[in-house]
Amino acid sequence: MLRKIFKTDPLQVFYYVFGYILLFAVWWGYLLYDKNETAYNEKIEINLMRYALQHPGVEYTSTEEYIKLHDKYQRQRVMIFTEGAVFLVLLLAGLWIVRKSFKREMELAEQQKNFLLSITHELKSPLSSVKLSLQTMAKHQLPDDKKERIISNSLMDIDRLDSLVGNILFAAKIERDQPGFSNEEVNASEMVMQICHRLSQNKKQITIHKHIQENVYMMVDPLGFTSVVVNLIENAMKYSGEGSNVTVVLNTEGDKVTFIVKDEGVGISDEEKAKVFDKFYRVGNEDTRKTKGTGLGLYIVKRFVTIYNGHIALTDNPPTGSVFTITLPAIT
Repeated sequence: MLRKIFKTDPLQVFYYVFGYILLFAVWWGYLLYDKNETAYNEKIEINLMRYALQHPGVEYTSTEEYIKLHDKYQRQRVMIFTEGAVFLVLLLAGLWIVRKSFKREMELAEQQKNFLLSITHELKSPLSSVKLSLQTMAKHQLPDDKKERIISNSLMDIDRLDSLVGNILFAAKIERDQPGFSNEEVNASEMVMQICHRLSQNKKQITIHKHIQENVYMMVDPLGFTSVVVNLIENAMKYSGEGSNVTVVLNTEGDKVTFIVKDEGVGISDEEKAKVFDKFYRVGNEDTRKTKGTGLGLYIVKRFVTIYNGHIALTDNPPTGSVFTITLPAIT
């Protein structure tokens, strides 16, 4: 029996325990109230008989003794109801707080589980591809054009692995109280242009439209800003269909740098807009999800922007798709 109970959903077990505590409290409250009523009635009966013998013809309920006894009884009733109500409110508040914390921990555990599943696939897939390519080139004499294609695909897989490992290391670094970023003057225009050029060579034939203002300078950590740009553009491409378009905009508005990434993908529901920046969060289940990823990309973007006193906004891109807009301080 105990084994069956402990195999139940932990949240359900928590509800059982809370229900027992609530019933226990109500029962003891009832017993306390009943005891107060019984004690008062018995005391009244005894005093009525005593007073009838000592003071014949005098109504006991009109005496000062009765009034004091009745007032004490009323105060005890009020005390029982008040303390019972306070206890019930505190108990319900505790339930809400514990339930919220418990669900948050369960969601985090589920996200970590999904992360392990996805990271296993993300590491295994490119490694297997590169291994197969090397074995093919070692065992067969291939034409130069086929060798170049295999090498190109292998390099893309290695870049994917490098980006994945970089995200994991950067996520661990960015969680520290003092991440140790270096503030350097960087030409954001050149950096974004180079990243767009590299990512434009993709298997889904997605076209990247660039609207990049020249000579936009910022004081940021170069590796961190590179990670932000790569994660946003790759995220847009990941959820876009083959042959679609991704638009990248970089410009200055006063003392702010605005970086925008628009896609024509599936979009993000209003309910999930507040969750996509959470660590490990991904839509759906890892066993059925077709898109690749670990749930770290947008978390890294949000943390980096926050550290540099910037702002990030997520809106819809009608008729379909999403728009990520980042503002960061510029060098004026």
